[in-house]
Amino acid sequence: MSTASAPSSSSPTSLRNAVIRLAGNSQDGIQSIGGFLARLAGRTAQEVMTYMTIPSTISGGPSIFQVHLGSGEVLHEGDEADVLVAFYKHSYENHIAALRDGGICFYDTADMGPEDVKNERGIIHIGVPFTSATVEAVGGSTRDRGKNMFVLGMVCAVFNLDKEKLVGIVSRQFGRKDESVLRNALLAFDAGFAYQVGDVEKFAFVPGEATSGHRISADGNQMLTLGLIAAGVRRAPRHHRQLRPRPQPEDGGTRLRQHG
Repeated sequence: MSTASAPSSSSPTSLRNAVIRLAGNSQDGIQSIGGFLARLAGRTAQEVMTYMTIPSTISGGPSIFQVHLGSGEVLHEGDEADVLVAFYKHSYENHIAALRDGGICFYDTADMGPEDVKNERGIIHIGVPFTSATVEAVGGSTRDRGKNMFVLGMVCAVFNLDKEKLVGIVSRQFGRKDESVLRNALLAFDAGFAYQVGDVEKFAFVPGEATSGHRISADGNQMLTLGLIAAGVRRAPRHHRQLRPRPQPEDGGTRLRQHG
């Protein structure tokens, strides 16, 4: 994390950028957390770059999603994480080395305790009951569902992110589903936002600099596809299948040039 100014005792530390690594299993919805944070960056004039791993097995497995948020230009996904969120003990053991010296690690107390942490390199460890706090907030059989939204709320509070815009993004994502899905998601989010994480320092990003021009948020596959269309590729070379371009002036090439 790079700071922009020295904080007062009552105000959060100002940041220009931060790298957050979320480590868990694919079924925990950590990709959703990263996706929400990336979309929020696009709505708050910030830059973002992400990196994720997806297990090759259908049944799922260990997975990470890393988000590099910045108020200025962001050109890489981050070499070291400033914050690690470990959903399980194996997540902690596999990714604690990726956390920078003096970084912050949040871990789920349902899967590990203080005796499992490695007190070295000045890393700050904070145990948070992701699972039990989510069950308490939502109720019912939610042991493995909803804790990603709890973590999203906690991250929102720690970094003083725009809660109103983030809730709007979540609402649009789940609004098409059953009403109970959105209600439970917001209950878990609010529980995470309100959770007192102890003496950990709070942060706030300085205002984003990307305030002018058209902006897009896309993953690598989407950008590769847009690049191929902009280059005039209309046929897939391996299978020789014809790509069907959109009529002018709405084809992807035109739209890509408009967005720079």
